[in-house]
Amino acid sequence: MSQDWDVIIIGAGTAGLPAAIFAAERSDRILVLDAAPEIGGTLHLSSGQMSGAGTRLQKEKGYEDSPAQHIEDIMRISKNTADREIAGLAVDNAAETLDWIESINFRPLPEHPVKGQAHEPYSVNRYVWGESKGKAILAVLRPLFEKLVKSGKVTLKLNTRASELVQNSNGAITGVIAQSRSGSTETHMAGAVLIAAGGYVANGAMYKELSGGHPAYGDHSYPYCIGDGLKLGLDAGGTAWGHKNYLTSFGCVMQSYDVPSKVRWRQIHWPERRMPWEIYVNAHGKRFIREDEPSVDVREHTIQDQPGLRHWIVFDSETLREAPALFADVSASDIQSAAEKGEPMFYVAGSIAALAEKAGLPATTLEETVNSYNIGQASEKDSFGREIMPRPITDGPFYAIRSQAMSVSSTVGLKVNTNLEVVRGDGSPVIGLYAAGESLGQGAMMGSSFCGGMLVTPALTFGKMLGQRLLPIGDPGLSRSDN
Repeated sequence: MSQDWDVIIIGAGTAGLPAAIFAAERSDRILVLDAAPEIGGTLHLSSGQMSGAGTRLQKEKGYEDSPAQHIEDIMRISKNTADREIAGLAVDNAAETLDWIESINFRPLPEHPVKGQAHEPYSVNRYVWGESKGKAILAVLRPLFEKLVKSGKVTLKLNTRASELVQNSNGAITGVIAQSRSGSTETHMAGAVLIAAGGYVANGAMYKELSGGHPAYGDHSYPYCIGDGLKLGLDAGGTAWGHKNYLTSFGCVMQSYDVPSKVRWRQIHWPERRMPWEIYVNAHGKRFIREDEPSVDVREHTIQDQPGLRHWIVFDSETLREAPALFADVSASDIQSAAEKGEPMFYVAGSIAALAEKAGLPATTLEETVNSYNIGQASEKDSFGREIMPRPITDGPFYAIRSQAMSVSSTVGLKVNTNLEVVRGDGSPVIGLYAAGESLGQGAMMGSSFCGGMLVTPALTFGKMLGQRLLPIGDPGLSRSDN
């Protein structure tokens, strides 16, 4: 079966939905393919964090901002590892995207915009999300998209995986070969193809290969993010970027020792939200950072150098009783119970040496580490420069909790030019092939750092831009705004 379309969009998620919505303003021959049984992609799981400079919301609340300030913040936070051109293209057009999202009834939280939360803060309040996170974005996109499908302006094929791109003798992309879950194969021809199929986090082998040998520790990914978009683009002659920018969060407590595993609890390791009473040690039983380090970016980079990307949180019974909650909505008795039952990641013992044995740490070294910390705490001169040390680790029983660094997004993606065309190794475009969303990889937008809102917003923005400007072969390209 063969059918002709103006544009084929692979993926009905954060980038694909706005692309279809805006493309349908000029054409009724838009085909959207998605391997999943429903639309939305990673918006079902995403935190939905967005950021834009010069938005209507910022102006209403008296915050002065500009795309120039935004991109400088990104380059500062990423230490110039983000791609200035592509991140700049996203930033220059982000305000229009956020204003549009609000115009279709998206509502940020009342206190927004903010400078940041969980990630390194921006210099200006420009960071927003909704109460139901990524689902809040999907809730306003869905009615627009479904109306277009119902009207026939957009054709949606779910449970349909793009298996191959069709190329002519000159290497230009002219269509897509798609396979339904039932096994039937269809060939769809088009003037342009947009890859918006997400990343590869649910593909364990690909994740490990592209993450410097680190496995996907966290089982928190959208199951259809198996790297189809990246593979399609590479097979068509495109190239990838972002390999050196792999980064994880600082740590979470997993449900089991399996890899991957679901997250059980997320520790509050941000000093601005909770000052640490505990110490952190690595697999060698040694401290590796001042636990009250104020920069989340420093903490995230430091954990990359620790064996297995993990650490152990060590404390005593008095800290368990007196310290602020280590996990949101988790009591001291919950932690005590988990440790006494011997549940995964939780350990308790009457001595530091016995605790080390249970936790799989070298006993002598852990004893030396705890003693050294206690001496520093008593003298108020910590060897790592820690400033907040509420109490020593002296009152048994003693506890340890293993925390695992992990990432739920794809660092590597398809390299594109400022027209969002997929490019070959020599920089020439693969004619007729475009990419947006996580298919570009987070490494291009944020470099080797996490910059708030720089996954969701660029995906929405590039999808919107391509929907507005994507033309058949010969597209004159996208232009950065004059803001």
